[in-house]
Amino acid sequence: MSTEDSRQKQRWGTSMKLLKGLALAGVIAMSASWNAADAAEKISVAHSTWIGYGALYIAKEKGFFEKAGLDVNLQIIEASSDAIAAMQGGQINIVASTMDNFALFTGNGADLEVLTALDESAGGDGIVAKKEIATVADLKGKSVGVQKGSVSQFLLAQALNKAGLKLEDVHVIDMKSGDAGAAFVAGSVDAAVTWQPWLSKAAATDFGKILADTSTMPGLIVDALAAKSDYANGHKTEMKAFVDAYFEGIAFMGTNPAEAHEIIARNLKMSTETLEGTLKDVRFFTKQDNVAFFSGDRSPAFALVSQAGGFYQKIGVLRSTPDAAKVVGIAGELAK
Repeated sequence: MSTEDSRQKQRWGTSMKLLKGLALAGVIAMSASWNAADAAEKISVAHSTWIGYGALYIAKEKGFFEKAGLDVNLQIIEASSDAIAAMQGGQINIVASTMDNFALFTGNGADLEVLTALDESAGGDGIVAKKEIATVADLKGKSVGVQKGSVSQFLLAQALNKAGLKLEDVHVIDMKSGDAGAAFVAGSVDAAVTWQPWLSKAAATDFGKILADTSTMPGLIVDALAAKSDYANGHKTEMKAFVDAYFEGIAFMGTNPAEAHEIIARNLKMSTETLEGTLKDVRFFTKQDNVAFFSGDRSPAFALVSQAGGFYQKIGVLRSTPDAAKVVGIAGELAK
């Protein structure tokens, strides 16, 4: 065999070894990738179409959840009752809703624990009334469109209480919040408890105005995330990672508002202009806000759940008073 033939065989042998090595490395890399994907904790989250939940999409699209080892699936379920039912049935792990709603569901048998607070209404919910109704006290004897057993009725009750009135002092007409706003604009009721954009639409009429809104009721309507107690406590490491990744999304909103707004608007199927026009009505909670909200045995979160539980029991839509300390317990740990 010639020296050249020998060199060719050596080259061929070396090339084959190199190719085999590369192929093996590729298989190992692919296997590691598959294993990493399999190892990622799968978490499903249900929420309604509300801009206060928008930072969830930022955390997902910017890879903050993935970086934390989580595979998060976000689903829109408009009715909180449907979302809670899906969670009770095991199809959903986490639900976004209002703190008072979690008090209501817990008092009616759902074993829930809040994970973190997301935002509070800061003008996005309120009471609209005819211009001749000067104050909330003047609602006495007037017809008010409001959904019974909802956060809107909770808001109305608190506003009336501050004015020295009770729910029994007004003529409540049961209707969904959006329908209540539409009924007021149509002139069918004296007042209505509703949210944006109906607040602005009512104020734009020649006969109506915004009588009161949540810009003067801080901490009354707070959105949060909750999970079943056994799931939350059995996955504390994952829940902590989830909450921390979410707050990376909140931080991103502050440093990259244009991109953040585009992500939220696209996922919630609204224009960026519409989104930015309503952001003033929402105050997003930071990690520091959560620390303050859940700190102490009698934290603001504890007080809100207790207040809501007492209200819903009083009006007869609650079987038992929720254990407020248990409802908000794990959130205090996760906020640290």
